[in-house]
Amino acid sequence: MLSVWNLGLNHFFSGIEPVYWTRYIRGLLVGAAVLLAALYAVAGEDAGKSCKAEVYFGPTGGLAPQNYNKKIVLLQPDLESEKVSPGNMANPLTDMIRRAEKTIDIASYILDNRSDEYFELLKANERGVKVRIFLDESITDFITKKPIIDPMVGDLEKVRPVIEVKVLDPEKAEKVTGIPFKTMHEKFGIFDGKDCYNGSANISRLATLIYHDNRFFFWGCPDVVRAFQGEFDRLWEMGRWRVQPHPEKVEKK
Repeated sequence: MLSVWNLGLNHFFSGIEPVYWTRYIRGLLVGAAVLLAALYAVAGEDAGKSCKAEVYFGPTGGLAPQNYNKKIVLLQPDLESEKVSPGNMANPLTDMIRRAEKTIDIASYILDNRSDEYFELLKANERGVKVRIFLDESITDFITKKPIIDPMVGDLEKVRPVIEVKVLDPEKAEKVTGIPFKTMHEKFGIFDGKDCYNGSANISRLATLIYHDNRFFFWGCPDVVRAFQGEFDRLWEMGRWRVQPHPEKVEKK
């Protein structure tokens, strides 16, 4: 059985062209550089100040007792009361979204439009928080061959106030970086320009309940926020509109 499994893996990896490995590795290095810069900021200039960092794991809090027994103080839907809740990956992000008052910028490879965090983003938008989302459309549906984000984008096109959505424009990305990027694989967010998160997990029910992922959360860490805000702004400049401020002007695909 093991030899069959190894044979399958060898066949899979041998079918991937070297150029795609190069792009994948470059993408990993970019993501690692941003995270290392963030962690360096926490350990350096922000040390001893109000900066706080914590990591949460999936599925359902992680495998080790010290992780799945974590608790957080979760702001409740009334945005006034608080409740001690499980420290899984979804609850800290839900809490950050609920506490946002002005702006939310999210970059996510996958955004599940049936996840708790997605519905919290809609509620934040309704109460006047400006929400911008940067997504990836390189993954296509096996049947329709269209980007799997299309149904969700269709839902967001109906939302008022408008939630702005962009995806990576490969032509712009290559012009700016000199690298033929086609996939945006990052997962991070910035809230009111003062708090942020980053990690391996998509915003997805599966990320919380099934997959072994993680999210780092940073509260009051200006250098960390600056690093991720800069990354988001760069992505935004290399993006193509899917939902823009004036829906009647959305570009044709």
